[in-house]
Amino acid sequence: MTTPSPPDETWDEELAALEPIPSLLQTRAWGEVQSGAGWNAERVRLPGGGRALVLLRKALHSSFGYVPRGPVPAIEQTVSELVTWARDRGLARLRVEPEAPPDFGETLRQLGFRARPDASPQQPRHTSIVELSRSEEELLGSFKPKTRYNVRLGLKRGVAVDGDGDASDLVEQAAGTEARQAIKLPRRDYYERLLRLLPWARVYVARHEDEALAAILVARHAGRAYYLFGGSSGRRRELMPMYAAQWQAMQAAAADGLAEYDLWGVPPPDEPDHPWQGLMQFKAGFNGRLVEYPGPWDLDLGRGAVAIDLAGRARDLARHFLNNG
Repeated sequence: MTTPSPPDETWDEELAALEPIPSLLQTRAWGEVQSGAGWNAERVRLPGGGRALVLLRKALHSSFGYVPRGPVPAIEQTVSELVTWARDRGLARLRVEPEAPPDFGETLRQLGFRARPDASPQQPRHTSIVELSRSEEELLGSFKPKTRYNVRLGLKRGVAVDGDGDASDLVEQAAGTEARQAIKLPRRDYYERLLRLLPWARVYVARHEDEALAAILVARHAGRAYYLFGGSSGRRRELMPMYAAQWQAMQAAAADGLAEYDLWGVPPPDEPDHPWQGLMQFKAGFNGRLVEYPGPWDLDLGRGAVAIDLAGRARDLARHFLNNG
């Protein structure tokens, strides 16, 4: 059984001093969340002042390190120092997934990394970020006409949204989305860890006459809200409950002074058959700024990398039978 690294109360303060401000996925709390999902979290302070939350996992006798949305800052020096650390640590493979423009991939290539667009785990490579720094009227007016209409329609027909939901609300609603979109969402214990360990996380539930119709999990960090998970039962879809839930979460974030709302994942613009296309029309309506990251890049540091591939395939196969058996 894996255990998290000792708590480090100054880690997030150190991150906050860096530019640009790092992602939620590099925080101490995110490491603690993932420590309950089979990883060991190690917080690495690099010689030049950079930081990297590294998630570690054993594969047979080899060690794999994964850096979600890091290292920070995403520059050649920081990555080079992280590679030196990984070699000294005896890792067989290092995977980075920096929060940087796509062309940073060329820097990674020159450092010996190779792109892994099919890798798992993998954060969304493309996302849409809504700017919140405007009045409520201006924010609603920035949405596409159909989305504005749907938000107003739900509210007019009596859909009410509160931020007092829990993991069970999310599981119940997500079951409907999983069935309609043919996707797999996390289990209840993962939602519970997020709500327990992240400094700020809420489940917004859209209801009509006390019947829950949709739920979303939103986290906040350093001026940005993150829509991490959500779902809707499919009942009373004509009331547009998911639009109402998102609108309430955005309004609350804006009222508290946050600058951005990350819709957390949209399909690549050039892949019409991508499995997320069913969600694209909904997210696109909020008219956010499209952002692309380099995606996951691997650097093999030893012969044990083959064992990591084999172990990964075994986990994927086991997960398939667990989910479909």
